[in-house]
Amino acid sequence: MKKIFHPKITAIVSVISMLFVLVGGALVTKTDSGLGCGRSWPLCHGQLVPSNINLELIIEYSHRLVSGLAIIIILLLSYQAWKHFRHVRETKFLIIVTLIFIVIQSLLGAGAVLFEQSDLIKALHFGISLISFASVFLLATIIFNLDETFNTAAINIPKSIRIHFYSLFVYTLIVVYTGALVRHKQSSLVCGGWPFCSNDQPFNIGAYSLEQAIQMGHRVLAGVLFIWVIGLLIHIYKNHRHEKFLANGWLIATLFIFAQVVLGALIIITILNPIIALMHAIMISLFFALLCYFIMLAIRVAKNEK
Repeated sequence: MKKIFHPKITAIVSVISMLFVLVGGALVTKTDSGLGCGRSWPLCHGQLVPSNINLELIIEYSHRLVSGLAIIIILLLSYQAWKHFRHVRETKFLIIVTLIFIVIQSLLGAGAVLFEQSDLIKALHFGISLISFASVFLLATIIFNLDETFNTAAINIPKSIRIHFYSLFVYTLIVVYTGALVRHKQSSLVCGGWPFCSNDQPFNIGAYSLEQAIQMGHRVLAGVLFIWVIGLLIHIYKNHRHEKFLANGWLIATLFIFAQVVLGALIIITILNPIIALMHAIMISLFFALLCYFIMLAIRVAKNEK
């Protein structure tokens, strides 16, 4: 029994469950299943076991069940992290962030069902989920003691790179928000071309509808993120290649962003293939979690310099 509830097992299950919550939320949006259970929450059409079952109901109710299970697992993770790892500087903060954002995430999900919300509010949900996933991921790195495994105490992250990491955190959330807005505004397929909305008239911006402007705005922001991440990788390899963990870790982050861009293009080319769309959500989640890990290391370095 102790092996089943070992903190490392809990950490793995927590990260996987949060990833399922992220993917499930994206699937709910992609399939327009948010009201699959009607205006009833947490029950489905007022029933614990709904009778009239359809695909939208299955998707929405499954997402709720997975989210509920994830909350239970995360509560266990928080307890174990507090009990065994509160000596690590970031543990208490991450537990608080994890619990706060999982509550906000749940309330936003419930609110989307119980009340009519604008697309601008609905788009916040994925960003909140992303922060929840990242905080759980960071708790998992502490439980697995990656600091000792990779000797992160010896890593030197220059101030210029630390500023890039902090700025990328904010900018990535903006890109994620616009991507969620694309889904909620049902703007995924309003542009038939890629990378331009219409490859025949690439700069005919004045003719864009609101939905096309949202779609292209997201593409531009995502393109800047892609260039930024690659530029930072070149800078790191050119000037700080001796920091192997930093260089190799940011290479992995860059591969996540590269996959994100390719999958974004494939969403258009395949006319919103659901598997590709979900992989698109997974790649940005993994990138963001890894970015947050580097930010945690960067903050440690900055404190040690004082």
